[in-house]
Amino acid sequence: MKTPLLEKLGQKSISFFTTVYEIATLFANVLKSLPHIWFYRRQLIEQLYIFSVNTLPIAGVISIFIGLGATVQGAYQSSDLLPRSLTVSVIFKSTVIELCPIVLSLVLAGKLGASLAAEIGSMKISEQIEALTTLSLDPVGFLVLPRVVAGFLMLPVITIFANFLAIFSSFFVSVVVTDWISTQEFVSGMEMDFKIFELYFGNFIKPAVYGFLITLMGSYFGMKTTGGARGVGDSSTQAVVVSAVLIVIFDYYLGKLFL
Repeated sequence: MKTPLLEKLGQKSISFFTTVYEIATLFANVLKSLPHIWFYRRQLIEQLYIFSVNTLPIAGVISIFIGLGATVQGAYQSSDLLPRSLTVSVIFKSTVIELCPIVLSLVLAGKLGASLAAEIGSMKISEQIEALTTLSLDPVGFLVLPRVVAGFLMLPVITIFANFLAIFSSFFVSVVVTDWISTQEFVSGMEMDFKIFELYFGNFIKPAVYGFLITLMGSYFGMKTTGGARGVGDSSTQAVVVSAVLIVIFDYYLGKLFL
């Protein structure tokens, strides 16, 4: 017998609001564990390493080609009626404020979010999380807190590195390789209508929020894993999808709020 449409909608609605409540509860527990971060310093240092050194190569490759792609598209759409320095200003602002933070975060959501959910999910189905409780260790403080703090702190650092490489690659291809613009015009374009807040917004505020979302979603779906190896795969997929959706949504609202 098929389930009526209204009943399906009701079940989906209940599941959605239950998930939102559980995520909010996990967030509250993370905040509650934050004063004890020094106790979990070893786990924090390990996660800082994973979120920094292990992600720098992929961040470098992505950022270089973001800069190259933005420059090629900007040069293609530029007009002889407008000064080229204006085009450089648009490339600079769009790269720093939008392209690098969101593209890098979406890629890292697939890399870090999936691995985080799979790691915690494997611990869940092998009952290691229950073992932590038996040892009087808080699973949220031991597993989730170091990962959330590491994501919150290190994604801005990675984004600064990525933005630097993106702008350098843009300069290299437009000034050195193609001779499309002079060095003086390129620098003038970067200085045109420059606001220091744009650097804070693109390098610190947005990446910190995205890093928090990636790690919180990965931790949540990892903690909710059931059903063996297949459940681990499902949790990883859900963590990546939900993180990506939230990143896009928050990208809009952060821009509307701060810009």
